[in-house]
Amino acid sequence: MYEKAKAIIIKRPGESEIRNIRLAEVDEETIVVKTKYSGISIGTEMAVFNGKAGWEGVWYPCVPGYEEVGEVVYVGKNAFKTNSGETLKVGDRVMANEVRYYPDYMAAWGGQCEYAIKNPKTSPALMDRPAKIPENVSYKEAVIAYLASVAKKGIDMVGVNKGESFLVIGMGVIGLSAVQLLKIYGAGKVIAGDINDTRLKIAKKYTEYTIDLKKPDPIKTIIDMNDGKKVDVVIEASGNPKVVDDVFDYVRPGGRIHLQGQYREPVIITRYSRWNCSDLRVSASIALNPGNKEEILKLISEGKFDANLWTEEYYVDDAQKAYEEVNKNKYDILKVLFKWED
Repeated sequence: MYEKAKAIIIKRPGESEIRNIRLAEVDEETIVVKTKYSGISIGTEMAVFNGKAGWEGVWYPCVPGYEEVGEVVYVGKNAFKTNSGETLKVGDRVMANEVRYYPDYMAAWGGQCEYAIKNPKTSPALMDRPAKIPENVSYKEAVIAYLASVAKKGIDMVGVNKGESFLVIGMGVIGLSAVQLLKIYGAGKVIAGDINDTRLKIAKKYTEYTIDLKKPDPIKTIIDMNDGKKVDVVIEASGNPKVVDDVFDYVRPGGRIHLQGQYREPVIITRYSRWNCSDLRVSASIALNPGNKEEILKLISEGKFDANLWTEEYYVDDAQKAYEEVNKNKYDILKVLFKWED
């Protein structure tokens, strides 16, 4: 039972195909989830597809991805509970996410598979545990909840004091999620920054303050928006290492900077003396904390968080076409969803 399944395999950089692969052993500690939808991570998964994730120990052929959701079809008698303490049962709808072991392939986070085998071997971290999806939250929304959880971890690290002003740079799913969460958690003025008109237009749904950072003198524009002051906090979520050195210009002395991007090249601060003399607190985060998924799903269920942040949908057999489309139009595509059933 559940010995083999359809999966997306990246054979080598730039080339993927659908294969029927062997799965990890199903035992009494295992939960099996049948995938209904998954998403392409525009940062990490596309780095794997494009051969730019080698520093993370990725080798080929591999199973990519970590944004899959689906239905529980098997629960072993000794299976772990969710981070909220629930015992899952067959028929439950869940976020499955990472699968970190396959017998014959590298698990490059391992989520793009028809069945997710979840047990202490394949999902050893607390953050890897499935999270139950509320009845009024769709599978598509639950896909988005993963990167929203990544944004939540960053916000929890940088902190939100009531009334503080924030600039969020990079209006991908993480940046757009951060803008929404900052509002929910009591931030004052929240400014969304990007260089892409499509993404800035989406950001206007969540904050009245947006800035095109490619236009002249963005510092003056930000100060004008923020009542004559630089912002208290900058969250850099673009993932572009070249942006980081400019972040200093937007934040007040004694403020905070959080690096939320997945930087594939060195981050270079070319004028460190000005940073050093400004009493800034700089932090960085990646992935999520246990319980983040449940919190985001709750916010979606309560109508406080808008998870309708996908722009394209493909049947999973068209994965290669989808990856190529993201490479071609990556600035105009927020999220690609894969549908796993007809």
